[in-house]
Amino acid sequence: MMWGCTLFTPPDSVVEPGFIPASRIAKPLAQENRPQQPPDIVARSAIVIDAVTGESLYEKNPDLRLPVASTQKLLTAMVAIEEGNLEAEIPISLEDALQPPTKLGLPPGSRQRRLDLLSSMLVSSANDAASALASNGNGSYREFVSRMNEKARKLGAVHSHFTNPHGLDEPGQYSTARDSAIIAYHAYRVPLIRHFAAQRTIPFRFGDGSSMTLENTNWLVWTRPAYFNGLKSGFTLWGGKCLVASAKHNGSEIIIVLLASRPDEVFNDARRLFKWHQKKLRSGYGDAPVRVFTE
Repeated sequence: MMWGCTLFTPPDSVVEPGFIPASRIAKPLAQENRPQQPPDIVARSAIVIDAVTGESLYEKNPDLRLPVASTQKLLTAMVAIEEGNLEAEIPISLEDALQPPTKLGLPPGSRQRRLDLLSSMLVSSANDAASALASNGNGSYREFVSRMNEKARKLGAVHSHFTNPHGLDEPGQYSTARDSAIIAYHAYRVPLIRHFAAQRTIPFRFGDGSSMTLENTNWLVWTRPAYFNGLKSGFTLWGGKCLVASAKHNGSEIIIVLLASRPDEVFNDARRLFKWHQKKLRSGYGDAPVRVFTE
């Protein structure tokens, strides 16, 4: 079955499936192109790109290797969607069920539809759902993770290494804000990802017929006016609070990536960058020398 925008709602963006991506997404900003008076943000690493052209608009330590927590579920979702067979029901193993929170509490031995697991992973960041998708992919769990790394490299995110599908802390797992922006640029072009990532709540039905309502962990989709339209948040002890957020307003669409922030500040960081970008749109992006954020 083909999944597209028309299955759910009309497209909310000028970005459409089949869009030919820019050859260099999230390209490092030249010194003369660095914007004026960027806002102070808490996140240790960040980048803002144009969601249509891929052009970099703002950077703060964008190439630091850091854990990216559950924001890497965007990559997991792309691999799962490419594998297809989303209507199939798959078994939940004990290992899937034992994943730490955040999770659905899927009983081992039960069966769930792949599409429902995908939606719960994107909306409520369910780790057991991510594990089940990887365990029941076209091969083993490890083969699924290998395909994640292969997919990242093909997209141009060559400074990342993933060891699991959910983003929980593991030695040797890392990415960067720039790579996360590259992945998000492509994930934004997958209608099914953009649909689920934009939902404030979704119903979830367990295999035994019981149900629950899942809430989006990306608080920005709850705000009004509805400038922010989705993607993914995450948190781990090693990675801190991370966020990949998309926003559209006044004919502009941007993707904001924030890594190693704090739960009480990451969404404020995103709002600061969004307001700064809107102000720059009104006044024009200047080329005067500005502060350069490095460590």
